[in-house]
Amino acid sequence: SPPAATPTSPPAATPTSPPAATPGAGAPQGTCVSQNALACINDYSTYWPKCSPGQSKDNIGPSGYEFGQYCSQAWADALNEVLADPVVDKCGDAEAIQKFLAQVAYETGYYSTVYQPLDGGAGLIHMIPGNWQPNAQDMDALWPGRDYASTAESMGKDFFQTPAYGWRSVAAWFKLTNGVIGGCGADLFDESYEEQTRCILSRVVDRQEAFDVVGRCLEAHPPPTQPSPPSLPASATQAPVVPLPVTPTAAPAQAGSTQPPAAPVAPPCVPIGDCGALPWCDQDQFVAFCAETSEGVCHPVFCKQEAAAELVPQPDAEVALQKPQAAPRRAPASRHTFLGAVLVQERAALARGRSEL
Repeated sequence: SPPAATPTSPPAATPTSPPAATPGAGAPQGTCVSQNALACINDYSTYWPKCSPGQSKDNIGPSGYEFGQYCSQAWADALNEVLADPVVDKCGDAEAIQKFLAQVAYETGYYSTVYQPLDGGAGLIHMIPGNWQPNAQDMDALWPGRDYASTAESMGKDFFQTPAYGWRSVAAWFKLTNGVIGGCGADLFDESYEEQTRCILSRVVDRQEAFDVVGRCLEAHPPPTQPSPPSLPASATQAPVVPLPVTPTAAPAQAGSTQPPAAPVAPPCVPIGDCGALPWCDQDQFVAFCAETSEGVCHPVFCKQEAAAELVPQPDAEVALQKPQAAPRRAPASRHTFLGAVLVQERAALARGRSEL
């Protein structure tokens, strides 16, 4: 399994439990991790070289590795796409993201290398060539119809050095390919940090430093949040209901009559016009809607009193009958080697080959 950050103290013999995960900020439209957070994680290490063009680091890194910039914006976009994909669905899970990024940071020298010529291993999770095809086939199982296996076979190590495939390869290892390690085979996204380490390296080693660095950088550089749409005042969303004057129609009671005077009757409410020619309007329902309005109080926009139909002009009738449009929304460091993992993966590959004979 690969590299990590600058050593600050010798690794503990017994790994400590990771602290609580850093709470994540809102992540709209698939933005789960900011590119600045990835660069921050790499900046922590003075041993490994930079992983994006915008960083000021100028160290060249140790020999025996092929370095690249695997935390650039293109790689950050690919990471966010995978985390937000329904197959993974971890964009809103701050704890899962912290563990995921910490494991990859340790495996790749803080996102600076995904290929080691010494053993020919490649990937954000360091894999021997014998595991490339099983991993690509697992990618095909998770995302059918994309023919990752054929692409990996033709591209070789370059497959894992490409943003479109690199992070999906890690997700496939977490979900399926980790089964090449004895006693593994679970969905590592939901496992403990120590169990993830065991099912990557075959044993538990102290990767706490990477976990802590990732937590601090995620907190310091949260993903951008989507601006909320502006709230409209009540007057802009609800028209006031103003009672219209009522003209009495009953004759007054005669002097000496024992009958009380009849209560005035308000004219019925009717539509302000005929919308039957419009495809979205049902005129019969329109008439029924106005007829059900409380007596003496017609809807101020869509209805009117029948008695006033020929007397009260309706200059806004045509506008009121237009289909309303919704208001627009605003878019809103420690040194280590790969050798242990290589031996374990080689043994697993040999065992798998015997079983297939």
